[in-house]
Amino acid sequence: MRNSSFLFLLFSSLTIFSCREKADDSKAVYVGPKSELYGIDMVYSDSARKVVRMVTETQLTLASEDRVYPKEMKLWFYDKTGKITSEVRGDSAHFYRQKNTYKLIGHVVIHNIEKGETLKTDEFNWLPVEKRIFTDKAVQLRTRTELVNGVGLDAAQDFSSYSLRQIRNSVVAVEGMPTN
Repeated sequence: MRNSSFLFLLFSSLTIFSCREKADDSKAVYVGPKSELYGIDMVYSDSARKVVRMVTETQLTLASEDRVYPKEMKLWFYDKTGKITSEVRGDSAHFYRQKNTYKLIGHVVIHNIEKGETLKTDEFNWLPVEKRIFTDKAVQLRTRTELVNGVGLDAAQDFSSYSLRQIRNSVVAVEGMPTN
């Protein structure tokens, strides 16, 4: 009797477990990047003239065609003669394909070489088609004679012209103030 109860229980258990649907591994969706590129050194040109150079360690292209740059990104903007006018760096970046917009994130520094001005912020957006940059975040602008803090910025992509949206405070410095 004991053996028959055990066999009945074993048979019932096997029947119940064998009726369950098996997991279909063929439906597993890959969610990683579509492609990975390393050692990026790309030049954007207009009419065979160098406009922007972008350097970064890694580019991940997602299924949406958005691109993620998880490591530091550096940009150099050039004038019509091929001279570097400004430099930009950020800890990481993201390119949004639908909006055709780059967002640099983390310790973003923009340096206008010609004017000797440096802007620091946590994040900024670059619209290559419109040739402009902007941020809604806090900014710190250091000129040769002033230190200006504010919130929000609109500027030409080469930082040749800009406007701060809200100036929080400004300090006029003595002659010879370091520009770093």
